[in-house]
Amino acid sequence: MKKSENIYYKVERIREILRNKGYDALEINSQVNFSYVTGGRGFIGLASTASCGSLIITPQKVILFSENIESERLYVEQLNQESFIEKKVYFWDEPEKRNEFIEELKEQYNLASEEDIATELFMLRTVMTPWDIEYMQKLSIEAAKVLEEICKGVAVGVSDYALAGKISKALWERNIEPITILIGFDERALAYRHPVMHGAVLKNYALVGICARRNGMITSISRDILIKADDVMIEKHKKCARVNAMFLNGLQIGESLGSVYQKAVDIYAQEGFFGEEKLHHQGGLTGFVPRELKAVRQSNHVIRENEVYAFNPTIQGAKVEDTVMTTKNGVRNLTYTGTYNYIDVNIEDRTYKIPTVYVIEE
Repeated sequence: MKKSENIYYKVERIREILRNKGYDALEINSQVNFSYVTGGRGFIGLASTASCGSLIITPQKVILFSENIESERLYVEQLNQESFIEKKVYFWDEPEKRNEFIEELKEQYNLASEEDIATELFMLRTVMTPWDIEYMQKLSIEAAKVLEEICKGVAVGVSDYALAGKISKALWERNIEPITILIGFDERALAYRHPVMHGAVLKNYALVGICARRNGMITSISRDILIKADDVMIEKHKKCARVNAMFLNGLQIGESLGSVYQKAVDIYAQEGFFGEEKLHHQGGLTGFVPRELKAVRQSNHVIRENEVYAFNPTIQGAKVEDTVMTTKNGVRNLTYTGTYNYIDVNIEDRTYKIPTVYVIEE
């Protein structure tokens, strides 16, 4: 599937949603849905939630509607100058022109906002198309290789700021945005489930997690490192790996996310850590948002083919996190490189290779 075919396919699915909901047209102005439809970066600042240009989808047209600062760049670099996409431009210092055009659209069409069809957009966005799948696979394996290579080379005395900088540099060199980096060293890894950097210096143990984004698509990975072996920490990782394996085993098409969650968190109690899930969310459905939907006991969301998940169970400093995709033949681990340290977990005649703590000085 080519990028142009991917865009056109998604536009047609949105038009179908609009017809079913009684609307004629839609304005997309969030960076999440802009990136989903176009496969491009529709934002300037990394923390932006709004896109810097709107997409107007009508029964006959797709219009890139943007101020003059952004229009040409978006059309050429993000939309590949697709012939079926029109441009409409207003000068940045004439915002009233934008309002006037939207009012004109409302006179011609029953214009929906993203909020009007939010549920339908969520259901559409969270199933990967063939183009999305290929893109997510490439992003995930590249980000995983970067993170693992750097983690395997850490040394006593490095600061969490310096390690974050090294990871960021390597990701940016591959056009991957590090939208989240969590690094916990030693006692901070045990004390905090979301250890943002704080100037700590590594003594022996490091927990490192990232959310990495390229053109709106996001993969999540965590890797842990010991300079010298620590039997207590190694055992925690084995227990945490068994929780994660149960999450992956539960991702069967047609099952509810709530049932997946319940089966997995029951393992905490079996491993001697009853209630551990209360101390940190367990991850969930992902793709164009770091967590499109968190796994909770009450979730009725039904697992579908070609959804992407990132679970992140933790046990007092130990953490496991990969990005995986559901398929008819079970889950596919998109962040598995085969070059880290793994343990095999067998469940119901299925074997899962789960990343565990990497010991540098065996």
